[in-house]
Amino acid sequence: MRHTKLLIAAFLAVYLLTSLPLLALDFKENRRARYNFNSEWLLYIGDLPGAGQARFDDKSWEMVTLPRAYNEDEAFRVAIDDHTGGIVWYRKYFRLPGKDSGKKVFLEFEGIRFGGEFYVNGQKIGIHENGVMAFGFDITDYVNFGGKENVIAIRIGNSWDYKESTTDSRYQWNDKNFNANYGGIPKNVYLHVTDKLYQTLPLYTNLQTTGTYIYARQIHISEASATIHAESEVRNEYRTEKEFCFEVQIEDMEGNIVKKIDGPLTRLQPGETEIVKAQGKMENIHFWSWGYGYLYNVYTTLYVNNKPVDVVKTRTGFRKTAFRDGLVYLNDRVIQLKGYAQRTSNEWPAVGMSVPAWLSDYSNRLMVESNGNLVRWMHVAPWKQDVESCDRVGLIQAMPAGDAERDAKGRQWEQRVELMRDAIIYNRNNPSILFYESGNQGVSEEHMAEMKALRDKYDPYGGRAAGSREMLDSYIAEYGGEMLYINKSARHPMWAMEYCRDEALRKYWDEYSYPYHKDGEGNAAYKSTVTNTTHTQVDASPYNRNQDSFAVETVIRWNDYFRLRPGTGAESVREVLILSSPIAILISAE
Repeated sequence: MRHTKLLIAAFLAVYLLTSLPLLALDFKENRRARYNFNSEWLLYIGDLPGAGQARFDDKSWEMVTLPRAYNEDEAFRVAIDDHTGGIVWYRKYFRLPGKDSGKKVFLEFEGIRFGGEFYVNGQKIGIHENGVMAFGFDITDYVNFGGKENVIAIRIGNSWDYKESTTDSRYQWNDKNFNANYGGIPKNVYLHVTDKLYQTLPLYTNLQTTGTYIYARQIHISEASATIHAESEVRNEYRTEKEFCFEVQIEDMEGNIVKKIDGPLTRLQPGETEIVKAQGKMENIHFWSWGYGYLYNVYTTLYVNNKPVDVVKTRTGFRKTAFRDGLVYLNDRVIQLKGYAQRTSNEWPAVGMSVPAWLSDYSNRLMVESNGNLVRWMHVAPWKQDVESCDRVGLIQAMPAGDAERDAKGRQWEQRVELMRDAIIYNRNNPSILFYESGNQGVSEEHMAEMKALRDKYDPYGGRAAGSREMLDSYIAEYGGEMLYINKSARHPMWAMEYCRDEALRKYWDEYSYPYHKDGEGNAAYKSTVTNTTHTQVDASPYNRNQDSFAVETVIRWNDYFRLRPGTGAESVREVLILSSPIAILISAE
């Protein structure tokens, strides 16, 4: 075991040294570190009183590497409504060197499922409950330095009936029909160590911070130029005033520094937080596009006395969008949207959603290689790994907050707004996101205005449309969707969502494979798994398609849309020929 750990450590050291960007060599005195915090966690399935205490006996617990949903082996083995729910505990031991004493220490979780209580060295530091989005904790005052042992303990509940601790309200998106229940910590965890003068993390819940925001304006596609803006929220937690310079450097995919931007000299008083900004024109830009996931590394740096005390690396891309006259424009060209609706867990059999990044790239690239350019994540916001994967493979995303099948009210609507706020802040630098989805179906005009206000506050220059399905008659939404009908919008950019709801199980390939579906086949009795009621004489054949019949059916459905050109408002073929415009199609895979 000892030799194995040494070999792994040596491999990681070589990997890190050989994969460092060229720019990083200029920042030897950078006081920020970001550690992958996924290894050597202990897992116990069940509830144990006192497991949050520092000296709790956990010697018999299972050692796991995150991301690790405790019930991940149920993926595709049981239906999502049968996924195990309950209480689990995770614990992790770690040490911080003496040189980090006096610095800031933060924990970043990309997400847990569903709600958790967090302890550091036996002290409760907080909770998190939305079951979807990233969040963080400032643990500076709870940890030991100088090589002394620290322990994190987390109690997580993933019951289908989970209720918010302060309001006793259920979360609308904790729904057995849509949101697979991979419980525990199914996403990545990081530890950040920074100077007391630092750029904040984009983790609003608990920390109330917004991080760094990179965007382009004055974009000229034909000239391959744009004005690049960088904004960073900076906080001074020293007891004295701090004066610093803000600098931006942009690195291309070949490791070359292609642009340097000097920002202002800024003074911050003790405890003060301010957003600092810099901008400059950049030329010879490779614009991000469908199937062309060109990305840049943007380094924002705080210099004190000409020394870099804090450097943040943001990977992003630049593109131009517009949403007008019923059309979607990407880089000054109308784009016909076509793709898939994918359950956000995006899981694989026997692995669940906690897959390695290369497997996310593989599955998301399949959509691009099948000529799809859009994925609509269903019902809840995607995790960061899939967001970044879509950036790399050039796949446009629609990012929801969280919902079930309808608008919400009261505390459940507030929960959706809070989730969308956190998702926007966390993902606003990812160029593949073009749409913010406010609801799986239409929401009220008042609620749509509230979602647009969120976008305008936290992502005013990201070039993204806020809308929803079934919002084609809205005067506030910026895009809408059609379901199982066509040709209803001449004003909003739109796509046809679920224009084909037929299903084909992967293991039934052709007419020679036995077609089977649990709800029956042909003109037979049909029992709804949602209402648990039996309907007679219902044609269930759309739920029993094989590869061949599904392909034929999608061609038939596509021809309907090609013939009528949805999005034009045309009432006849003659009007279609006059108004002729591209359409937006979303193929539902469920």
